[in-house]
Amino acid sequence: MPSRFQLRGHSIEGLRWQLFDSYGPRARIIRAERIQTGGLFGLGATTSFEVTVEVDGHPSPNTAGRSRRAGPSRPRTGARRGLADLLADADGADDAGPSDSALVSTQKPDFDAILGRMAERIGDSAEALPVDDGTSEDGPSEVLSLEALPLGDGQDANGVPQLCGAPGDLVVLVGRRDQPLRTAWAMAGAIDGGAELRTAGDFRSNGVGHVLIDSPEVKRVQALAAVDGKPLLIAFSIGTRGSSSPQALSSVQPNQLWLVVDAAHKPEDTQAWTRQASWHAVPDALAVLGAAETATPETVNELGYPVGWVDGYPATSPEL
Repeated sequence: MPSRFQLRGHSIEGLRWQLFDSYGPRARIIRAERIQTGGLFGLGATTSFEVTVEVDGHPSPNTAGRSRRAGPSRPRTGARRGLADLLADADGADDAGPSDSALVSTQKPDFDAILGRMAERIGDSAEALPVDDGTSEDGPSEVLSLEALPLGDGQDANGVPQLCGAPGDLVVLVGRRDQPLRTAWAMAGAIDGGAELRTAGDFRSNGVGHVLIDSPEVKRVQALAAVDGKPLLIAFSIGTRGSSSPQALSSVQPNQLWLVVDAAHKPEDTQAWTRQASWHAVPDALAVLGAAETATPETVNELGYPVGWVDGYPATSPEL
């Protein structure tokens, strides 16, 4: 017999991830309510979401597919503790030093599979609920249609790429010098709730953590960003050194890869480095800088990728 309970969080995607990680496909969201707390006439209010969940069978946490460790088990008190265990498993596998290479590949947890769960929609079979205004003890609330809940990235009706902003999404911005970070800051400001930022490659910035783009640290930061309800944006400044070589992109599997290009630069120079980057990864979109500083910004169209961001703002057309 199905069991029901309520769960609250600051994003629908974060709640979906938490439910799937705990209960697998047995859980589905049958009702979602947006709640605003504090503020004055809606200004400065804090928004949260409360969902009603239905779980087939007894609502005990799902343990299938999780890594099992020798020795005493650690208590799990929610998504953050479960994630900490997964990260500890990864650290233990890195330090284990097994006797053969086959064991190395099977001991490490499959972080791609774990993070992939966040993109899965819980409750696809649930009936859509009508939108209705109401009140709660916390303040104004709104019942959301399940079909209207945010599902992630894609393109708009005009074919303009939309920035991935779901919790745990990995967005890599590739460019020269400080241009990827400048664009990442602008994108983070456009995401509801902000984003986790990191630099990689040739450029560093005070106050922003730095990672090796092809290191396991990226997966760990991505997983922690998911728990905090944020996407991870990595500004990768390419160069000639090993850690900033475009070849490092072949080891990364982002949800979205943006090429940050300067429309005011010579088209031949831009094509040279973007071609190198595209040899090792498939770009999804262009983020264009300097469009207002040149009489021929349309030269970026020759790169063959749709424009999704222009001079710090979302684009209105896939071409300049």
